Amino acid sequence: MLRLFICIVVLLSHCISNAQEVDVWSIGTVDKSASDLALGPKDFRNFLANDFGYEDKFYLINYSNPKKDFPYVLPGPADIWGGTWYTSGWRTHQTNILFGLEDIPTNGDWKLVINLLDYGKTFLPLVKVSINKQDEKFQLGNPAALANQRKPNQQEATIDTFSISGDLRYRTNQVLEIPIKAKVLKKGGNEISISVLEGSWILFDAVHLEGPNNVKITKADKFFVRNVAPASYELNVDNGKYQPLIVDVQWLDGNSNISVELDGKPILQQTVEAGRYQLEALMPQVKNEKESAYRILKDGVEIETGKIKRSPQKLQTYADYVDTRIGTAHSRWMIAPGPWMPFSMVKMSPDNLNKVWQAGYDPYFDNILCFSHIHEWTLGGVGIMATNGTLKTNVGDEQKPDEGYRSRIDKRTEKA
Repeated sequence: MLRLFICIVVLLSHCISNAQEVDVWSIGTVDKSASDLALGPKDFRNFLANDFGYEDKFYLINYSNPKKDFPYVLPGPADIWGGTWYTSGWRTHQTNILFGLEDIPTNGDWKLVINLLDYGKTFLPLVKVSINKQDEKFQLGNPAALANQRKPNQQEATIDTFSISGDLRYRTNQVLEIPIKAKVLKKGGNEISISVLEGSWILFDAVHLEGPNNVKITKADKFFVRNVAPASYELNVDNGKYQPLIVDVQWLDGNSNISVELDGKPILQQTVEAGRYQLEALMPQVKNEKESAYRILKDGVEIETGKIKRSPQKLQTYADYVDTRIGTAHSRWMIAPGPWMPFSMVKMSPDNLNKVWQAGYDPYFDNILCFSHIHEWTLGGVGIMATNGTLKTNVGDEQKPDEGYRSRIDKRTEKA
């Protein structure tokens, strides 16, 4: 009986230990200081000079250095030191975190925790956090203060600088906790993006991911495989039809040879240098759904394996490769995402910005004003917008989209 009792206790202890959540990775230390992060504790004015905030900038777990690669502060559109100006319009920025998981345990919960030292009070931040395909938004500050908050202008003075200048006496700590839904994280590459959609800056103390205690993070060695997935199209190549296997890889340093095998047969071999690639490894067309195994090798050494499902797809044309939203973030007047005939008078395109010297559309804003017929040399106009409910005739603002005719949208389902 005593032996049975001891065995049960040991077994329960083992189960509890395996189910316990621990820090899978951390950026910074929860020590009420920003000095262990890049630019911290007070060098916020060099944010743009260090190329932070852009889509292609990232922090890679087990590779990047928090003191050099993770900014201690993230500006909002109201902060002119983040690039907002009356000629350039509101400017949004993002901080991207990449990490690889060797496997996903069947049991255990996951949670992303963002410890903020402080945030701007004059213009309260609306923070968006995306974990792969899971999106969460946090409106910081008192709702009453938000209701009475004036609209920032595009020549706003630099504001609320105590904390971001290193004086933390008046800080307001905030912890953002995000339980991660099932099947959001995956084996292989994962990505987290943090941005401020409206308002002013946020100041980081630390960011960490909690998960089961037996999770292993992949170690990057001059490369990081972001994603591997079959394409939703087929190609006609040399009179044969193929469904590409899209290999999304970030090459970090030097030149290497990357090769891909499908069910033991080579389907791609290419030399790459530092940069991001979305390679098309051509898989022969299938008539019915089929599961296949792939291998990715770097200079002949295996770096990732997995299984994917192949199935018949539509034929891709050159035009299908074009994403007309490319270049519209922080753009000038000539880069609008609408379809135009050459030298046409009507140039219809979506607008989600107010009066600025831009093309009228920025992909970061989660709302839309209208579709204007004119986009030419800083000029826009003749807008139309579908509506229902009570008619609103005043124009909504991208910083306060519910005040007039303007619609919040789901960026995940947006197509161009």
